[in-house]
Parts: sequence; structure tokens; C-alpha cells
Amino acid sequence: MNKQYYRLLLDDYSAASFTSFDKSYFGTLEQIDSLFFEHKADGKLREQLAEIISIYDRYIAGEKKLTHNVAYREVPFLEPAKVIGTDTSVLADHVWQHFNTWNDPYQLKCAKAESKHIWFCCNRKYSRCIQTKFTDLQYESYIGKYEKLGEMLFGYPNQIIGDNGNLVNRLFVIEKTFKNRAEAMEDMAQFQKNKDINFAEILNDIFGDG
Repeated sequence: MNKQYYRLLLDDYSAASFTSFDKSYFGTLEQIDSLFFEHKADGKLREQLAEIISIYDRYIAGEKKLTHNVAYREVPFLEPAKVIGTDTSVLADHVWQHFNTWNDPYQLKCAKAESKHIWFCCNRKYSRCIQTKFTDLQYESYIGKYEKLGEMLFGYPNQIIGDNGNLVNRLFVIEKTFKNRAEAMEDMAQFQKNKDINFAEILNDIFGDG
């Protein structure tokens, strides 16, 4: 039986500090529950995120038509997302550049990147989303030395799991968007031939707006 996925809109921590935007995250109820479990386990976050934690608890208790405030507007709390396709990819000894909010480059490398890709339709919008397990993920510091990522995370709290370069994003994030179903289906077909993997939104939950 296929698992039901949901879209959860949250504040985009990679947006410049003087702006406010939302960001789409996708996961099963089990995955989303693990996010809120970690929020509740952290005393500081439990206080900071008290409103959304309360809304989540009400949702689990049976109130399904709930909204919450993201980027100064009320949005549906959890929206069902239909899976229209899946795929996987593996990159070994991968080297690439990531550009942050300010278009500053980060030189990155990892021993392995194992990804799951899901094509979703949610609220008549189509996207390809990604979840990646990185092994030995490192970035080149300003002094030219590579350092492992994970000690400090600046994106949405508890979205990135792990440390010492071995990291995974808890909920799926958008990798690519499409105007309609036909574009999404064409992308699925082309992905078999050319896996144009995009880690940007995962890395934005590591670097934040810096």
C-alpha cells in the first residue's frame, strides 16, 4: 500500500533576514511526527515553536481543517500530496558548487550522495522533490581547507539529521517545479536518461541565509 504524503509549509530560513517567505516540505505523517517529536524534546524550541506544535497536536487529535501562520499569512496546515512517480540516484566522490541566497558560492564535496526522488501533485501544483543521505559532506572554508558539515545548522530546526558530514534531510524538499502534469511526466522520463540532481534546497537548510 502506498504511503500518503503531505505538504507542510514552513518559514524559509534561507530567506534574507529582512524578508519572509515560505518553503514547502513533504513527508509522511510518520516523518512529520518525527520532526515535531524533536521540537518537543528541545525545551527552547518547544517554547519558540509552541504555536505550530499546538496546531500539530490538534491535527493528530482529529482536527483536520487547520491553518497556521507562515511568512505573515495563514496557510493550510497539512495538504495531501499525490505521488505520481519515484526514482533513486547515487553519486560517488561528487564535487559541485552551491550558491546561497546572496549568490555566494560554496565549493562542496561528498564521498556519496544517495537520493530518493518523488514527483508530487499537491493543490494542482507539480514538483520533483528530493531526500538525500550524504556521506562525508564537506565544504571549502575561506582559508581553502575542507571541513565537515553538520556541527552548526542554520536552516529550519531539526530538518537536517546527523553530524560530522553524515547528514540527511528529514522531509523532502522541492528539487524542480513544473507548469503542468505533462511537464512532470516528461521530466520523469528524461530523468531516467539524465539525472539532473539539484541539492540546493537541502543545502539551504544547512547554510540558512549565510
